[in-house]
Amino acid sequence: MTENRLRLTNNSKIAIIGGGPAGSFFASDAIREAKRLGIDIKITIFNSKDFSQRGPIGCNMSAAVIAGTLHAKLTRDGIILPESIIRQEIKGYYFHTEEHGIELYKPDQTSKSSIMAVYRGNGPLYSTHTKSHSFDDFLLQHVIKQGVTVISESVIEINLPSNRNDPVTVIYGKGGQHNSMEADLVVGAFGINSNMASKIEHLGFGYTPPKTIRTCQMEIPLDPAFIKSSFQDNIQVFALGIEPFRFASMVPKDNYVTVSLVGSRDLTSNDLIDFLNHPTVRKNLPHNWEMPEKFCMCLPKIVLLHAKNPFTDRLVLVGDTSISRIFKNGLESAYITSQLAVRASFEYGISKENFARHYYKPARKLLAMDNKLGAVILAISDFVTRQNWLVKARLSYVEDKRGSWIANHLNALLWNMVTGDAPYHTILIQALNPLFQMKLIPVTLKALVTDIIKRLFSQNYSK
Repeated sequence: MTENRLRLTNNSKIAIIGGGPAGSFFASDAIREAKRLGIDIKITIFNSKDFSQRGPIGCNMSAAVIAGTLHAKLTRDGIILPESIIRQEIKGYYFHTEEHGIELYKPDQTSKSSIMAVYRGNGPLYSTHTKSHSFDDFLLQHVIKQGVTVISESVIEINLPSNRNDPVTVIYGKGGQHNSMEADLVVGAFGINSNMASKIEHLGFGYTPPKTIRTCQMEIPLDPAFIKSSFQDNIQVFALGIEPFRFASMVPKDNYVTVSLVGSRDLTSNDLIDFLNHPTVRKNLPHNWEMPEKFCMCLPKIVLLHAKNPFTDRLVLVGDTSISRIFKNGLESAYITSQLAVRASFEYGISKENFARHYYKPARKLLAMDNKLGAVILAISDFVTRQNWLVKARLSYVEDKRGSWIANHLNALLWNMVTGDAPYHTILIQALNPLFQMKLIPVTLKALVTDIIKRLFSQNYSK
């Protein structure tokens, strides 16, 4: 049987490992493709998590912000989020540095897409709500209604056939009870925080998982009235210019605030305490706020680089165990990679050659290559935010010129940086715009002179 015969046909079986967004996105898109081609396929999702549960047992450990670009795509696909899933509709972002801040607004005011804050699982461990709030469970139920079968058991082992024309065997079960099923295609959608990545690596076809770093997240219970008045439907973003924090955010979700921290190294719970005690951060919390005795916190991993060879005959990985945009918009990356993998599978075939050419290559071009620029941009951003005199002067100037071209340009630049609405190469072009840089030269020089004078005065005074 030739490579061209490795295709999905009538009654083909697809096994998806992982019932999170990447798995549901793949299933939903595969169902559409099968209908378009006039073939019947059988899809089984293996999902050991119960998203209806509160706390870590049901959570996929994410800040869970649905960007406006992804919201538009979901709406186009007929996936309409019910009110119970949307914890808060986000108006915009407030960008904090150590000494100054500026409110960011949606660059395209004509866009009807919205930013949504949701929960991946059914909310924090100690929350008391009764309705289901899980975005992941909503997506899973969406594909179940379309005929997808869900097996709520862990995949223990995957056996690749010695003959590429034979199906893959998936071993699954609980405790000592093991079952198996054969699949024409296996899709890895289990996420980087699963131990499945190491099992795939040991299959020996050349897969290398992405490099990761450990982040920190916490759910803070607060009075809804305080959240409404203090946050004003904005996500608070912090670029404090201090180690080890590279990026931090506080996302309002009705009666909770999700704190997410990304650092230059693996973070710990002590880093979380240091962040929450920072004066700039404390301004966003009640006056006498103290750490609660019980709270929901996790230290999930996020990817820094893309995986190598996330595919072989009859097996393909999607989501962050394959390729994802670094530091932001992971849900949309899951959507993009799942869609590319579906297109490759149905239009070209399920051989490793087809996945390399029609899935991995375009995914790398769209996400991985852009991430290289992102690493450069983030390094520059880290340097700039450590220069408080420069950041304060520029943000103050732009705030004074609100509504002008330069204010709108910087707003769009910062908006794209924090949301991931635009690729990194677009952000770089925005940052290097000659007119933008020229208009900021006198502001920068004035701030530099002022800073030098302050330093000299401070040195003389100390003597």
